[in-house]
Amino acid sequence: MTDTTSTATPAGMDFSESSELELVKSQIDRFIEREVQPLEEEYDQFLGDRGVENRLDENGYLVDEYLAVRDQIRKRSAGAGFLTMHMPESVGGGGMPLLEYLIILEHVNNRHPDGFHEMLLETLLTPALLPMHADDNLREQYFEPMMNAETTVTIGMSEPGHGSDITHLDTTAEKNGSEWAIDGTKCWITNSTFADAIIVFARTDGDDGDARGISAFVVTNENLGWTRGKAQRPMGDEDAGRIAFNHFEDCRVPEEQMVGTRGRGLVDIAMGSVGYFRLSIPARAVGRSHWMFNECVDYAESRETFGKPIGERQFVKGMLAEMRTDIEQVRWLYRHAAWKFDRDEGDRWEQSAAKLRGAQLWNNVADNAVQIHGGAGYVRSLPFEGEYRNARVTRIYDGTDEIQKLTIADAFLDL
Repeated sequence: MTDTTSTATPAGMDFSESSELELVKSQIDRFIEREVQPLEEEYDQFLGDRGVENRLDENGYLVDEYLAVRDQIRKRSAGAGFLTMHMPESVGGGGMPLLEYLIILEHVNNRHPDGFHEMLLETLLTPALLPMHADDNLREQYFEPMMNAETTVTIGMSEPGHGSDITHLDTTAEKNGSEWAIDGTKCWITNSTFADAIIVFARTDGDDGDARGISAFVVTNENLGWTRGKAQRPMGDEDAGRIAFNHFEDCRVPEEQMVGTRGRGLVDIAMGSVGYFRLSIPARAVGRSHWMFNECVDYAESRETFGKPIGERQFVKGMLAEMRTDIEQVRWLYRHAAWKFDRDEGDRWEQSAAKLRGAQLWNNVADNAVQIHGGAGYVRSLPFEGEYRNARVTRIYDGTDEIQKLTIADAFLDL
């Protein structure tokens, strides 16, 4: 008869955090305390009720003083090994598996959102950019400076007329001698208002709807024909001053600025980053949501109405119970998907499921946090209304809720 009482953990299924990971988390806490918090005190005009207004110039772009603070933190983080700890050791990174990196990302986000602490990490830098390292010119000119936080490189994929349909790009690149001429417009590109370079995806071959035939190019400030349009003021403050329409008109780039193989930019680079991008959202969502949950618990214990703490009210208890349950659900959903990703066993639908639920979690917890705090939660003296606004975009970027549902359903439908 089989013994069903054994508590032995099956090989490879241990999700406990290693002592090494706990050490990294404590080192990051010390880094924030010693390197980040003094800058928050020195430049507190960029935080608080009026922080976002002070961060922006008359054109809606981030002011140089704020960007200088960002550069300081990023360079110190790179020097400490945090900025690139998730990149392979072969290119100078820390070789940290995705699962552990996302746990770090969750940890960094599990604190008051009004600060500079998230600047020490870089989710746009993923192993999918390794073709840049394989090319001598790209490695020296762009990849290594990016790893050392000397430059900011962003990714230009989204377009005004297509949204989530990235295989129907209007942006084209035509060969002209030893150069490529890029024409088109990109939108909603994170950090594009101040980036030193942008990796632009453009169709070089094939037809609309074909994932192959789309190539990637590094476009820099030195390439004529790249202009930034008016900064787009978003609903959330986190992205304020960071996004704008980017126009490319007969933008000439030399052949050596093509990233990877012609016609495989979307397949090899963009799609290779999907797992990192999509799973970073639920990791951040769990961190932010757990912090908000703890704040709500403290408030429910101290705030009294009609002679009793509101935590004794059934409706408040219900909200807290749902919040905490959903946090734990998403935590293990993203961690399991990342664990499988690291083992090369992951399915895209699992990453989509984690992203879908993570975005919903962040929105729902922020909404409940505002509700529990009542009028105090609605005004800007507390961070919850800001989180309510910041959370909304997570249901749109890196694949909308609807795209995630299609990906999940298509994995099982035989149609």
